[in-house]
Amino acid sequence: MLGLFALLATAAFGPADPAPLDLPPAIRPAAFQASFELAAEERLAIPDDVLARAARFRYVLVGGLNFGGTQGYLTHNARQLRARGVPAGAVEVIHPDSTRTIRENADDLRARIHAIAAKGPEKLVLIAHSRGACDVLAFALQDAAFVNDRVDAMFLVQGPFGGSGVADYAAGDGPEADGQMPLLPRIAVRAGRKIEATLADPGRHRAIAELSHESCSQLWAELIAGHGDALAVVSPRTFYITSRTTTAKHPALQRVTASYLHAYYGPNDGLVALEDQDIPGLGTVLAVLDAGHTDLTRRFLSARPRAKARLQKALADSILLAVGSPREALVETTFRRTVPAPPRGRR
Repeated sequence: MLGLFALLATAAFGPADPAPLDLPPAIRPAAFQASFELAAEERLAIPDDVLARAARFRYVLVGGLNFGGTQGYLTHNARQLRARGVPAGAVEVIHPDSTRTIRENADDLRARIHAIAAKGPEKLVLIAHSRGACDVLAFALQDAAFVNDRVDAMFLVQGPFGGSGVADYAAGDGPEADGQMPLLPRIAVRAGRKIEATLADPGRHRAIAELSHESCSQLWAELIAGHGDALAVVSPRTFYITSRTTTAKHPALQRVTASYLHAYYGPNDGLVALEDQDIPGLGTVLAVLDAGHTDLTRRFLSARPRAKARLQKALADSILLAVGSPREALVETTFRRTVPAPPRGRR
C-alpha cells in the first residue's frame, strides 16, 4: 500500500521536496480523484509528514441550506480531520442562515471567518457544501486581500453555482414534469411543487428561488464583473468537488428530484445537475465523484449510513492529502473570462 501511495504522490502531486506553504496547493484532479477512491475503500495510507503539514492549517467547514436541525451535518468530516491529527480547536463548523441570501450570508461569513482567523496565525482551509459553497465563493470574491493573506484553499463541494433545476421547478419556471419521467416520480414532483407553493415560509421560499438558473447566472455575472481583480487571487485557491450518481442510490425524497433532473438536465447528484456544480473559468474541478447530494457531508438523510460515513471520511482524507503534500511552483495563469460562461444545459 505504501508503495502504491508513493507512486501516486510522486506522479500526481509532484516530487517530495520540502516547500513552503505560502503558495496555494497545486492539486492535479486525477490525483485527487484517485486518492478519494482509495480512501473510500479504506486503502489510502497518508505519510506522517504529509499529515503533519496538513495539521498546520485551521479548517473551517461551512454547511448549506438546512431547514431542519444541524445534527449530523459535517460531523464525520470534522471528526476525521481531528482523528488525523488536526487539533480539535483548529476545526470550526459554520452553519449560515438558510433564510438569508448568498450576498447577505457572504457579509456574515466575512465577520465569522475573520474572527476564526484571529485565533492564530495558521492559514485557513475552507470546506463548504452546497449553498454554503456559494456563500464562501461570494465572500472570497469580495475579500480577496484577506483570501490572499490567510486562505490556503477553498474546497467547494456540490455547490449549485449554475443554479438548480429543482429550484426552477419550485418557482414555476422549470420544464413541466411529463412523459420523459416515470409515472410515480412525475406525480410526486408535481405534488411537491404544490406543497412548496402553499406551505413554504417566506424565508425558505426566497432561499430556494435564489438558486434558480436565472438568479445564479445574474449573481455570479455581477460579482465577477464587479471584482475582476480578485480572480487572480481566488481562482488558484478554488477547487470544486462535484458529483453525480444513479437515481436508485438516493434516499426516497431525492429519488424524485433526481429523476426530474435526469430527465431535463442530465447527470446530477439528486439536487444539482453536474454541469451546474462549478463556474467555468474560475477555479479547478478536482473530481466527479459517484455520490449523492447528502452522501459526502450528512449523517442523516442517508439510505446507506455506513457506506456514506466512509465517503465523508474519505472527503476529509483526500483534502488533507491535497493540502499537506509538498507544494509545486505554480505556473502563472492568465484569467481571460471576467463573467461566467452562459448557462450550459437545457434551461
